[in-house]
Amino acid sequence: MANQAKLKRKRFFNLLSTCLVLGLGMLPVALKARPTLAAQRIAFSIAPFGDFYVSVDSLEVFAKEGKITKDFAFYARRLDESTLAQLRQVLQKRFEINHVTVYRVTNMPMGEELLKRLGQIIKIDHQLNGFYALRSALVAAAADESEGLTVVNVMRHFPTKDIRINTDLIFQLTKELTTLFNYRDTVVTAIAQQAEIEASSSNIDFSQLPDLREPGSIRFTKKTLTFEIPNLRPTQVGLTASYRLDVDIFLPEDSSQPAPLVILTHGFGNSRENYQYLARHLASYGLAVAIPEHLGSNLEYRKAFLRGELSNLISPIEYISRTRDITSMLDQLEHLVANDPNWKELLNLEQVGILGNSFGGTTVLSMAGADLNLVRLSQKCRQERFSLNFSLLLQCRASYLPPGDYNTRDSRIKAAFALYPPTSLVFGPESIGEIAIPTLIMASSHDLLTPVIQEQIHPFIWLKTPEKYLALMVPGSHFSTSEDKYTKPLPQELRGPRAAIGKSYLKALSLAFFQTHLAQRPDYQSYLSSSYTQSISQEEMSLKLLNSLTPAQLETAYGGSAPEPIIPETITAALPLPRQETVVEEIKRTGILKVATRSDAAPFGYIDSRQDLWTGYCSELANSFANYLTQKLNLSTGIEVVKLPSTLKNRFQLVQNENVHLECGPNSISSDLEGIVFSNPFFVTGTQFLVKTREQEQVNLSNLEGLKTGLQTNSLTEQFIQQRYPQAETISFQGENARTSGVTALEKGEIDTFADDGILLLGEVFRQDLALENYTLVPKRPLSCNFYGMILPDNDSQWQSTLNSFLGTEQAKQIWREWLTDSFSEMLSHADYCLNIQFSGGTP
Repeated sequence: MANQAKLKRKRFFNLLSTCLVLGLGMLPVALKARPTLAAQRIAFSIAPFGDFYVSVDSLEVFAKEGKITKDFAFYARRLDESTLAQLRQVLQKRFEINHVTVYRVTNMPMGEELLKRLGQIIKIDHQLNGFYALRSALVAAAADESEGLTVVNVMRHFPTKDIRINTDLIFQLTKELTTLFNYRDTVVTAIAQQAEIEASSSNIDFSQLPDLREPGSIRFTKKTLTFEIPNLRPTQVGLTASYRLDVDIFLPEDSSQPAPLVILTHGFGNSRENYQYLARHLASYGLAVAIPEHLGSNLEYRKAFLRGELSNLISPIEYISRTRDITSMLDQLEHLVANDPNWKELLNLEQVGILGNSFGGTTVLSMAGADLNLVRLSQKCRQERFSLNFSLLLQCRASYLPPGDYNTRDSRIKAAFALYPPTSLVFGPESIGEIAIPTLIMASSHDLLTPVIQEQIHPFIWLKTPEKYLALMVPGSHFSTSEDKYTKPLPQELRGPRAAIGKSYLKALSLAFFQTHLAQRPDYQSYLSSSYTQSISQEEMSLKLLNSLTPAQLETAYGGSAPEPIIPETITAALPLPRQETVVEEIKRTGILKVATRSDAAPFGYIDSRQDLWTGYCSELANSFANYLTQKLNLSTGIEVVKLPSTLKNRFQLVQNENVHLECGPNSISSDLEGIVFSNPFFVTGTQFLVKTREQEQVNLSNLEGLKTGLQTNSLTEQFIQQRYPQAETISFQGENARTSGVTALEKGEIDTFADDGILLLGEVFRQDLALENYTLVPKRPLSCNFYGMILPDNDSQWQSTLNSFLGTEQAKQIWREWLTDSFSEMLSHADYCLNIQFSGGTP
């Protein structure tokens, strides 16, 4: 019993230091603590011995002077020298990050979620999660110019006398982590043994063959191209309707034939500069390389977030936008090749491969054929379970995407190389199994950000393509192939062995892979073997390569079933379960308000053609509503607004499927739609005709004779016009840009009038920056009356009441006036007219 107790205490201190490192690594923040309530001691319980305490003073003395006081000696004797040295290093470390940055990071949902996980371990008392106290202490320590952000100073600012450590959870996690680490080590050993067996059967002397780690002899040039892409995407200035896509392209010179193209897609918070060493290497062997800059997840985007210019660290839409960047880039390059003889001689776009690291690795697999697994994401991301797999925080951002066939695969991609990709939830076995092209997954055994078992080794088994490879660096990290200048600020535990080793492995393997599967060079096939990787492996960090692995091999090596299913149970779409909590309760728990709004319905939600930004009444109202909820729910931090685009076609479905909490837009209130209700009316308008002012006298509203009338397909206005004017000559406009196309056609004289709700017609004229005086709505009073309401789920009356209460507040009214009356004052008469009609029981 005594030995077991000693073992538990030792484990406790090891894990305590680990927890503190993790907590400081994410740097949560918020309120300023009161020094008078500074923590004096750390408290923890070990059954059956009761409570134990260690003073903060004794830890500070140990950190600054290396002395072990009488108070600390009881615990220090039970730690080996290595653990003591590590603990002192953790206590001494000062993190040079300002308190504003700390505040920003911990006010985002991903940062809050991580802190809440840590708060299950570091608590205020036995019952209370330490989330708020931790954030308070961290921001206060970061703002303390004299001592700064250190573990000891965080303790000094912890706003309770005791910092209570949840030893029960620590022991549980210790047991789970020990099991997982044992399994990981067993699997890594099994892979190494299998690689050695395969290598022993080869008789190739690679010392007599070219060294693929060394540069090639082919000269190349670097160009930077900029393409204008007319797609909706998140950028560092917000959601835009079009954007400039910058691409660095490396082109081999003096080639006898067009070069195959390799696309490099960077990771989250990086830029197209990060892997240029690899681009130069591949180009020196005759491969063209293109590196696009992903504006919604690059270094500048991350900096803009930390400056407080963006509300989201990453938008769910970025999962789609990255693949569209690459598809659009290929479209533009195809245009160059087809129309410019010089480019035709440079690129072979029938042979395209793709390589990416981390989030870029996820992009690679998406383009290779793995669809986003929204069903798995929806079910798994709702489960609240403590996890040290930090990549799940990033993967679960995709769960906010509305259902749909996003079709991220590009058939021009013929080979895929993914480094450290997060995969387990965003794809799962269902989607990974759909990849049908040659695929190489490169991983590191000691990756702390995307754990190798869950995110790469098991997913490698899910691959069904016959040409697949798993490359494993032991004991590599998530940054084993990154350039030193980008990883220097990171602690050594995250950086791992010298990156020069990993970079040389990546150069060799990627070159062999793309020469074999793109350039159709069979002389490179022998390099894709265990014998080759064994020949270049270094003791500090070895490299293993396999092209097959089975669940049976892993379970045999482990001696039983894996601690986590090697192939998770297939998840299929199910009918939505009855709501387990109200919308308000969900928002309070998650800190997220999910709102859908249109991008084609000015002034409610639209792309501002002058600033090229997604804006409108609904966007500003959603932000104000989030502030209202923050105060109403008495939350110490703000609520994040996740905004998703809706369309005329999917607006009801988004709410019915609980993808969003509300949809704001020009929605005519109706009582016969299943699964939804509407808020109180916030605007009244009706059917009118937009005509050029000088031609308004030509409009005969009795029959529309001789007029070409534009209509939006599948709209209520189309139904109304067809019923009222069955003989009218109508011109249909379809899709999300129907209203834009219709007003443009009117402006060009291609049609005589365009029919729609009056406010939407004027809004489109305004959006296109046309002169309002050149256009007139006829008749002055609308032919129909449409009361607009916001779409809400029909099973939550509290949520409906909450939104209606907000719409009656002064801040909501002010936004209403600024967007809907100041610019469109004539619409006010429609409200009076339609209300009088409604109360009198008549029709317009």
